[in-house]
Amino acid sequence: MVFFQYIRIGLLKNRIKSKMYKEFIILSSVIVLTLFMTIHNKNKQEIQNSNTRLSIQREVQEDILIQEGNLMKLNGGITFTKNDNLIIIKDPYSTIVLDKNNSNEIIAFLEE
Repeated sequence: MVFFQYIRIGLLKNRIKSKMYKEFIILSSVIVLTLFMTIHNKNKQEIQNSNTRLSIQREVQEDILIQEGNLMKLNGGITFTKNDNLIIIKDPYSTIVLDKNNSNEIIAFLEE
């Protein structure tokens, strides 16, 4: 009889241990998931702040180039940029690079 009581107590302890392990695993999973989401959310905010700063910097740079006469914006997102020897024409889908030495030929072609 005493032997069976020891077995019952042993089984009861095993059940308690298995429940404790399950609860520990669930708790650990919740903590890890919460930590991951917190880090991810902070990184997402940093990326958004970085993108905002980058867009402001681009606008300022474009304004400076427009004031200097090195950049011209047209409708539809088309921009003309001039560098030392090059004229760069950009639209949302392509970029064309022309040599300034050929500008007379290009103007003649466009006037036809």
